[in-house]
Amino acid sequence: MKLKIAQVIGLNTDQRAAQVSSSEREDNTFLAVLGLSCDDAFTKGRQVLSELEDFYFEFEGAPNQKLNAAFKEAEGKLVAGGEFDLCLGVISGKVLYLVGKGGVEVYLKRGEKMSPLLSVGQEAQLISGFLEDGDRLLFATKSLVSFMGEDLPKSLGLPIETFEEEVGSRIGVSDVEDQGLAALAVEIVEEKEEILSLPAREEPEREGVAEPGYTEKTPAFPEVVLGSVVKLIRRLWTYFPKSGRGRVIVAIILIAVIALGAGYKYKTSRDMKRDIEFNQIMQEAKDDFNAAKGLTSLNPQEAKTKLDLAKDKTTKALTLKPKDIDAQNFKKQIDDESSAILQESEVSDFPLFLDMDLVKGNFRAAQMSLSAGKLLLLDPAVETLVVLDLAKKSNQILAGSEDLGEGVYASLNGGMAFIYSKDKGILRMDISNEKLTTVSKTDEDWGEISDIYGFASNVYLLDTGSNQIWKYLPTSEGYSSKREYLTKDTQADFNGTVRMQIESSIYVLKSGGEMLRFTKGDKDNFSYAGLPSGVKDPKSFFVSSDTDDLYLLDSGNSRLLILTKTGSYKGQITGNKFATATDLVVDEKENKVYLLDGSKIYSVDLK
Repeated sequence: MKLKIAQVIGLNTDQRAAQVSSSEREDNTFLAVLGLSCDDAFTKGRQVLSELEDFYFEFEGAPNQKLNAAFKEAEGKLVAGGEFDLCLGVISGKVLYLVGKGGVEVYLKRGEKMSPLLSVGQEAQLISGFLEDGDRLLFATKSLVSFMGEDLPKSLGLPIETFEEEVGSRIGVSDVEDQGLAALAVEIVEEKEEILSLPAREEPEREGVAEPGYTEKTPAFPEVVLGSVVKLIRRLWTYFPKSGRGRVIVAIILIAVIALGAGYKYKTSRDMKRDIEFNQIMQEAKDDFNAAKGLTSLNPQEAKTKLDLAKDKTTKALTLKPKDIDAQNFKKQIDDESSAILQESEVSDFPLFLDMDLVKGNFRAAQMSLSAGKLLLLDPAVETLVVLDLAKKSNQILAGSEDLGEGVYASLNGGMAFIYSKDKGILRMDISNEKLTTVSKTDEDWGEISDIYGFASNVYLLDTGSNQIWKYLPTSEGYSSKREYLTKDTQADFNGTVRMQIESSIYVLKSGGEMLRFTKGDKDNFSYAGLPSGVKDPKSFFVSSDTDDLYLLDSGNSRLLILTKTGSYKGQITGNKFATATDLVVDEKENKVYLLDGSKIYSVDLK
């Protein structure tokens, strides 16, 4: 892809200056617009832009990472020196990356439509998108946009050379001296692959007068060869044997020569078409691969799509030219960098955090609950409730069978532990003083209770038998009677439920991998998107108001899936413990994952 760039800069003063910059290296084009108010603004602005160019191209990483780093570098240089407006952009392959702050604007003109790409006055935020042949981009200070007014779209539609002359002349004859007028105009031109013909060969003069309608032309190389063969045959015809047998032999030889010429012409044409197709496919594969690298952290799902396209196109290119070294090396590069782009990692070492047998013999829990740096575990078999302090690695037995009865599920919310007991109902324990109170006695309306969760002082019961989530609210006297969380119009099938988690929305995981999400009692959006493979036999998941992501224990694939809170793929960690663990919790602040497997709790670094 080829870029045509024009720049215009208005008059600058010692106190107010606007500068632009553009530089291309290694298939990356760096673009910048800077407005600066300070002493010696013009000189300082030029120096900063020059240093930012070098910083961007010398910094190691993907284009989006390099651009973010360059913008932070710019802020460090400019914040203390006065007021500034700045937009940095990079075009890598077909992908545009932008980050801007202050009175700068960027417009995309595609066809007849002109669209702003930045929100003026908003905090700096990196955005990206794909460019097409014929697109026009305008990087400008807000003051130049205001100066051009309604003429801006028309001016941006002009040829790049004319744009520079037109806008520059308007600025030059105006009396605007201190408003920081500057702009970069960029035109995207798709490069066409040209086929170079061999030099023309001179033909001998034709004798006589040209016949009507005849037009002289320079033949292509294969036609020259065949034409020369025909002329040679005509000249040799007078020397052919007169006998029938001799003529047959010569005719066979001539047919073979003509067939070889035709075969050569066909092979040459076929090879030429193959080379053109190969080069086009490889360029598209490289563009997709570069886009995938740039989108790794911005849009993991789109990054995976682009990576898959790059793989498919490289495979197609190798079917055309299996022995091409560049294509083979590029395929190896894709294979080597795929894990990083897809944010995939593998863990072989799972350090033991704690063996619960050391807390109480034969202690086995199936679930854990994390809140405020503490873990709560309940073993229904030995009828014991335990809390662990992760930082201190200390433990405390909170209650036994006498207090818990037939305790089945437990949840920790701050300093309060909530327990569901088949014979005692819902219990609440203050873990600081081990004081136990009753939230609700057993209720005849309850069906099959499958989980309990404490959130924002409320208590929630997942009832798979009634396909309902019961909600209990704190009151001055204790807790309210049960309320239906799901609205009357919300239908839910909780059959086969594995686990419930809450972070303002309520999530329910089913054994087949289906995830249900509810917000304020209504069904909300959740769907898996961009997964490398489908979910198989999930054992549990973790999400909370303290996490940015949702973590799914996909035991059938021996992996931990990292998803957005609406189900889009962000990454995965594979390892054998993910196949056997029954539950997990995640501490994003400490970058730790804790896995429960029988009596043992393992810790894994979150990568």
